[in-house]
Amino acid sequence: MGGQHNRTLGNAGEELAAGWLTDHGFRVVARNLRTSYGELDIVAEKMGCVHVVEVKTRKGSGYGSPLEAIDHRKQEHLRRSTMAALAAGVPGLTRSARDVHIDAMSVLMSDSTAPVIEFVEDILV
Repeated sequence: MGGQHNRTLGNAGEELAAGWLTDHGFRVVARNLRTSYGELDIVAEKMGCVHVVEVKTRKGSGYGSPLEAIDHRKQEHLRRSTMAALAAGVPGLTRSARDVHIDAMSVLMSDSTAPVIEFVEDILV
């Protein structure tokens, strides 16, 4: 039951994130892109740059900020998955990327208020 609930929540958060990106001038190229290292939530393009966006969705902040879940291990996964995806070619990218950014989005959802979305560019340390 909890696993399905988490998937449903995650899918809803990714849908909101994709809409936010589109509203802010990004072109969403791929969602849930599988690589040999795992999955990338969203691949988008803006002004000739590729943005790989990790989306973290929570129902509240009781377990901390959703962005706190992107630890060193997750960052390494994102780095490897991004390199694998770009090496294999991402369907929908129109040309070679001028630059690649690995970004994150936090989506806090509540039954009583509108979702709160936070976008952080270049999260790798």
